[in-house]
Amino acid sequence: MIELLVTSFPFVLRVWYLRWKGIPVTLYNVHYALVLWVFMALAVFFAVFYYYPKSFTGIVPFKTVPVVAENGGTVTEVFVTGGDRVKVGDPLFSTESAMEQAKVDHANRKIDEIKSAIKAAHLEVETADAALDAAKTGLNQAEMTLADHEELKMKNSAAFQRARLERAISQRDTSVADVKAAKAKLEAAKVQAYSTLPSQLASAKATLEQAEIELKKTRVYSLVDGVVEQVTLHVGARAAQAAMAPAMVIIPDRTQKEGSRVVAGFSQVSRTELYEGMAAEIACESNFNIAMYHTVLPARITRIQKSISAGQMAPSGRLMEPGERAKRGQVVAHLDLVYPEHQKYLVPGSGCIVQAYTTDLKGDMAGGFTSHVISALGVIKAVGLRVKAWLGLAMGIGLAGSAH
Repeated sequence: MIELLVTSFPFVLRVWYLRWKGIPVTLYNVHYALVLWVFMALAVFFAVFYYYPKSFTGIVPFKTVPVVAENGGTVTEVFVTGGDRVKVGDPLFSTESAMEQAKVDHANRKIDEIKSAIKAAHLEVETADAALDAAKTGLNQAEMTLADHEELKMKNSAAFQRARLERAISQRDTSVADVKAAKAKLEAAKVQAYSTLPSQLASAKATLEQAEIELKKTRVYSLVDGVVEQVTLHVGARAAQAAMAPAMVIIPDRTQKEGSRVVAGFSQVSRTELYEGMAAEIACESNFNIAMYHTVLPARITRIQKSISAGQMAPSGRLMEPGERAKRGQVVAHLDLVYPEHQKYLVPGSGCIVQAYTTDLKGDMAGGFTSHVISALGVIKAVGLRVKAWLGLAMGIGLAGSAH
């Protein structure tokens, strides 16, 4: 409509001229001006729609974090309600933990038992060490007695008795066996005290750690800072472990960069004119107001998605039929607000109209008269965007027959 008004001046001037001359206004008298008007309107229409691409599919994206139970169970306590703000580490809800607590208690008792056994094993080491010393003393005594009898034998002493010599030899052999047995018992006590039982203690501690982890899983904590929404749990309900049926949803706080981000889909034929750094304006439905205050916000295209999502393929049991993808995908562009203070006016999830403006023509038209004309036509799209915002406001309040 605005394009028709802008290009109507040849026809208007012709009509004024005929009236000034007193000539009747007929189709024959104005047909040249009418044809010129049509050609100029088509040229302006083409230039405006080509060099100033528009998207009606802009959105203010935001992330959600579904909260599910690590271990399914009966809910025993819910710590939050819808709309509560949580920080990282804040408890959200807990499930029945009697079995997990019993495993923790059992693991603790097992550790206490092994620690007591280690103390007893250390005493066994000391006892075995003392027994070894006693056996060595007995061996020394037996060897001394044997040596005395052998000396009497060598001297052919009248005090020598073969029976005593044989008893001394037997006593010496018995003492040697006692020393070997004491050494073996000492080594066994050391293995028990310094290897077997410590290994069992380490295993018991690992079991306790696993049991404590399982116990912690019965209480779910927030992993992000944000606002809790859609709390579906209540005490006595069964907490599901499936992400498709979350207990609640947390909307994380948006970062400074994410807070000013808008994503829009443009027609594929606009790809040749879209470029990073391109000036744009954003008008979101949630900001429409009768005073047009902060309804249209300046922005710039910061990134253009290289791939068009409609062409993506996923593994399946049949070959792809291109005809099944008759609906053409869009060129996705990411835009950031020029002024970060406007971030507070963007409502997450809001639908937006995005109007892009070509201000950097390349090639032969750069800097020429045509370039200036095309740049001036941006005013038409700027006015048109604000008119659409007014129309959207009228439709939103039902004035234009819609409750959207």
